[in-house]
Amino acid sequence: MKQPVTPRETKSEAPEQSRDERISALAYQIWEEDGRPEGRSEMHWYLACEMIDAEDAAQEPLPVWLNKQQPAVEPQTEVHELKKKSAA
Repeated sequence: MKQPVTPRETKSEAPEQSRDERISALAYQIWEEDGRPEGRSEMHWYLACEMIDAEDAAQEPLPVWLNKQQPAVEPQTEVHELKKKSAA
């Protein structure tokens, strides 16, 4: 069973590399680990793009609107109170 491909260098280890350089290096690594098949360079590039994008997204902080703690909203009227009002 094949082990999943993991980038040899992460963004934090090589900040001087551009996104395309990182993708190129990872696509080459995927190609090598896939047995160096011919005619599959686009697939390897696409997989590398997906992996680099996922790696970058995991390192980004959450947007402010997702990071805020929302206060719990208390219901103004309990359900049993509504039933009493409708029965009266």
